[in-house]
Amino acid sequence: MQTIAQQDSTRMNATGRWTDSFLNQLRQEGDNQADEALKLILKDDEYAGISRLFASMDANDETLPGKSFPVLSDFFHSTEKLPPDVDLDRIHRGEDVFNRHTYEGALALLAKSLPEGYQAPNLTIILNISGDLRTHTYRRLLGTLQTVVNVSTCRGFQTGGRAVITAQKLRLLHAGIRHLTQRYRPEYAARYGVPVNQEDMLGTVLGFSQLVIEGWRTLNIGVTRQEEEDFLYLWLVFARMMGIHPAGQPDSTAYVPANVQEAETFYRLYERRHYVDGSANPDGVALAAANLAMLNELVPWPLRLLGFGILPRLCMTELMGDDACTRLAISPVRFHPILKALLLNLHRVIPPFEKLHHTNHQRLGMILFQNLIKRSYGGEVTFTIPTDMAQLKRMIDRDPRPAPAARQVRTPVQ
Repeated sequence: MQTIAQQDSTRMNATGRWTDSFLNQLRQEGDNQADEALKLILKDDEYAGISRLFASMDANDETLPGKSFPVLSDFFHSTEKLPPDVDLDRIHRGEDVFNRHTYEGALALLAKSLPEGYQAPNLTIILNISGDLRTHTYRRLLGTLQTVVNVSTCRGFQTGGRAVITAQKLRLLHAGIRHLTQRYRPEYAARYGVPVNQEDMLGTVLGFSQLVIEGWRTLNIGVTRQEEEDFLYLWLVFARMMGIHPAGQPDSTAYVPANVQEAETFYRLYERRHYVDGSANPDGVALAAANLAMLNELVPWPLRLLGFGILPRLCMTELMGDDACTRLAISPVRFHPILKALLLNLHRVIPPFEKLHHTNHQRLGMILFQNLIKRSYGGEVTFTIPTDMAQLKRMIDRDPRPAPAARQVRTPVQ
């Protein structure tokens, strides 16, 4: 009997390979290789092992993960090489696209990609399992931006490169999340499938790439179709490095789109399958509210006094659309066209940027990105990481009792 991965020709129809039956199959698949590696960490002492995993796998720490877990040398060795068909020149072109549009990319990520994904409870239950995304919003979202930088700009697709190390760390972190979700949210699997499954991992990767592309289109910054394809390509390679492929077939492209059109087809189907109203998704509403509050606070206070505090909500309305904002309980912006005109002339009231050769959207992205870094302790990314299982369990159970002090990891933003 053929497996799903061997039935590409059968799956292809008028809508392409992305069918409900295929995606339902992906929801039952996690990452066996990473899960087996996790078992080695947990073998002697589960509590100590899982705590050490979360304390060591900081996406912003450049320490080679093999030094923290020598017992996982086979895992790191087998996952450090790129698939043989990868076009490095094309990856570099994709990196150059993001380098040219970093600030608009940050704006699209913060005002579209992340909050748009909050419409899916299968994602938000996982994201909010500790409440950390709401209580440490600045640090966690800056960490997400750092992950995007690691993948998109650092020439990191090489042995020991940042993109490769980030993929290895995320695979182990996802294995840890699967382990914890099965224990502390045992009802999750019956409703949504394997925690951090193949469909959700692909949806998240495309949130960082395809949705950014769609944001760039809305901002009308002049990215060409070929540049879109090159930017998406590097993320599709990263997806395979993240373990998004049939089990035991790391070189397979069966689980990733071939191009921007296929990525868009997948994501529209993903929306239909998983986006729900806010009444059925309280975690998503809470995360979206925290995200919007953070963006509001990133607007400099003089501009807020002039009424420009509405800009983040305007950007979210413009980039996500009214329907998405309504699902996330984000109030629609009145007089949208007038306020949009103000946005397009924002540079006229921001003296530090008025003489720089940047577009209006670049300026706003610059403000948000730079202020986000400033909020994180003088330009450093700071994470609060649980150092023992008791603290982690209290976070998960929303235990109001004080937990032991968490270890703080501070690394410079590159």
